[in-house]
Amino acid sequence: MKLIKYLLALLKGRDYVYTNFNIEEARRIGVPEVGNNCRFIDTHRSTFSTEPYLIKIGNHVSMTNPQFVTHDGGVWVFRNEYPNIDLFGKIEIGNNCFIGIGVCLLPNTKIGNNCIVAAGAIVKGSFEKNSIIAGIPAKCIGTIDEYFDKNKDKFSYLKNLTTGAKKEEVLKHLNQLG
Repeated sequence: MKLIKYLLALLKGRDYVYTNFNIEEARRIGVPEVGNNCRFIDTHRSTFSTEPYLIKIGNHVSMTNPQFVTHDGGVWVFRNEYPNIDLFGKIEIGNNCFIGIGVCLLPNTKIGNNCIVAAGAIVKGSFEKNSIIAGIPAKCIGTIDEYFDKNKDKFSYLKNLTTGAKKEEVLKHLNQLG
């Protein structure tokens, strides 16, 4: 039954699958708050940690293969003396955020609204709204307004084209940019 549901959803397109199936999966495994209009790409390779109940995801969040880590495994070195020791922390992602491919979100991390987290970043701590977050360890490297201004002459507006038309327009656009 699940396979039939998945195949029928594929007919509606990849974005439908990424949105509906992955949000359902996050909720099924125990993420208590997953907002509306989210897109989690390749979540089967992602992990919502062993404590998914410590994760909160806002509305309109897009991410590809994130790694959520809600506990600090470093306590392992104390386990001989303190066999039951653990250290946990929440992870919160605000509304309207993009989390790049392969981002690692560590315990006690809060990402504000309207943020972009660059691919491969290792993120711990609090980040204000409208931030661009990148690096290892991650830090704020700018604002979304700066990002838009820096790239406004490079943007294309081709999202709803067919694959063939998109390919043609992307190549033309890139050739014009030099």
